[in-house]
Amino acid sequence: MSCDDDSLSDYQCLVRKQIELFEAAPADVASNAQGRNKPIVLGQVGIRCRHCSKIPPRHRTRGAVYYPSKALGLYQAAQNMASAHLCSHCQLIPDSLRQELVVLRDRKSSAGGGKQYWADAVRALGVIEEDNVLHFEKRKEDGEEGPQGTEPVEEKSSGGSGAVSGI
Repeated sequence: MSCDDDSLSDYQCLVRKQIELFEAAPADVASNAQGRNKPIVLGQVGIRCRHCSKIPPRHRTRGAVYYPSKALGLYQAAQNMASAHLCSHCQLIPDSLRQELVVLRDRKSSAGGGKQYWADAVRALGVIEEDNVLHFEKRKEDGEEGPQGTEPVEEKSSGGSGAVSGI
C-alpha cells in the first residue's frame, strides 16, 4: 500500500514485499499445511512467501504459508513467516535480501503499524472474513466495482491460484 512507508518500519515494509495473498487451489487443499486443526478450504485466502510460490506446496519449507482465520491474525502470521521462514529457512530468497531482513529486524524500530493496520490493509484489497475463514470478496464481472465500493483486486496467476504480491 502507498501509505506503508509512513506507517510501517523499514523491516515491516520489506517483509510485506516478500509475501503475497493468495487463494488456496486444489493442490494447497490437498497438502493441508502442517499443524492445522481445521482443513484448508478451496478459495481460502492465505499468505505465502513470494519466493516459494512457484514450487509445489509439498516441496516448500516450513513456514512458507499461513492461513490466518481472521484479518487481525495476518500481522502475527506475517511476523512468524518473516522471522522463521524468510530470515532462516527459505532456500529461494536471495542471500542479500535475507541479510537485509535480519539487519532490519535486529535494529528494533519502534515504528510500525500493528494488527489493526495490517487487517485494514488486507480488507482494502477485498478480503473478508466468513465463518473463521478469509476469502476474497465476490466481485461483479467485467471489472465493475464490487460490493461496498471495492475495486477489483489486481491478481496474477501463480500455481493456479490468484495472488496479490506485496500486501
